[in-house]
Amino acid sequence: MTAVVRPRPLLAALVVLLAAAGCGERDEPLGELEQRYPVTVRGAADRPAVATERPQRVAALDAGAAELVLALGARDRLVGVPAGMRRGDGPGEVPPDAQETTGGAFQVRTDVIRRLEPDLIVASATTDLLDRTRIQRQTGAVLYVQPGSSVDDVLRATLEIGTLLGEPVEARRLAADIRARVAAVEERIADEPVVTAFVDTGFFITVPRRSLLGDLLVRAGGESVAGPTPGPEPFPPARLRALAPDVYLATSDSGVTLASLRSDPRVADLRAVRPERFAILPSALVNRPGPRIGQALERVAEALHPDAFR
Repeated sequence: MTAVVRPRPLLAALVVLLAAAGCGERDEPLGELEQRYPVTVRGAADRPAVATERPQRVAALDAGAAELVLALGARDRLVGVPAGMRRGDGPGEVPPDAQETTGGAFQVRTDVIRRLEPDLIVASATTDLLDRTRIQRQTGAVLYVQPGSSVDDVLRATLEIGTLLGEPVEARRLAADIRARVAAVEERIADEPVVTAFVDTGFFITVPRRSLLGDLLVRAGGESVAGPTPGPEPFPPARLRALAPDVYLATSDSGVTLASLRSDPRVADLRAVRPERFAILPSALVNRPGPRIGQALERVAEALHPDAFR
């Protein structure tokens, strides 16, 4: 691992930029800025990621990270992506020859990643720690662990990945676009009352406040009846009936439908089990910490406040 290098004046300025962006304190300037190396970014790992030169081969282990790399204009450097991502020849599409870095159940394919010889690996905080350690040791690549539990995390990751890639100007442009989309949604629902909701990811398992979808729910003017820390086990249907959420939300990979809820005697009488109070959220949008997070917020807000979007 490269020794820690004393930050240059430009690096110090970048650190200030990243800190301000993560807190949402101000818009960033979009002027030209030459990227110099080495650069250090915090990420979500125990240790910062240090790049001594501009990465030429990038392997992403998370779909949101892969979308950020594409949106930052580094498509020609993206050599590895998670399984299931759409491929094509367009500027915002995964290159057809990119290898799959994950297999079934998001299992990390360390053999494939090693053969790709990446110099930057972008993982998520949910990537197994042993897998992250193994692939970094075997490849010698810079490992960046992307924060992804909130909209602010996505903005921070945008700037940090952009810094590692040597694309700080494009990163600030993208972050500004995301902020504008988020602000437009929040302004649209500013006068709407808070709506109680239950988010079902399958088998009555819901999401905590400290998760991407949990953050989207709150920003969209919703409040989970399950509370901020519901736990990983199924939420009791009897308690759900007692709490009587205004809206019932299900992720598209949950297998939950309005018909299945209506046929379940435990929740069939919920006031939220009606067409106008039930919505399915696309998992690939609302659970993906990437550049489309503004669209994800809009989708959740529309499900909670449909009248505000008519």
